[in-house]
Amino acid sequence: MTGFKLGEGPLEGETDEEWHERERIEKVVDEVAAWIDTRVIAEMVAEHLKDEGDEVTVESCKDAWYGTLENLGGGIGLARASGEAAKL
Repeated sequence: MTGFKLGEGPLEGETDEEWHERERIEKVVDEVAAWIDTRVIAEMVAEHLKDEGDEVTVESCKDAWYGTLENLGGGIGLARASGEAAKL
């Protein structure tokens, strides 16, 4: 999130509560990052390009992934909303 190292201490002007919350979130981010299977993502990107009739190269996969990341925020919100609706 902020590129800080765990245990660095509070940022200037940051309360202890804010610092502890930032550290907690960074620990969650580290755990989720370790859990994400990047090979599956790469396979999905390559399969999508192939299905679209595009040439599958490292550069085309990177371009497709960067485009996905640019739009990811909205997708996460939609996924969370549909997940919440499914719980009802």
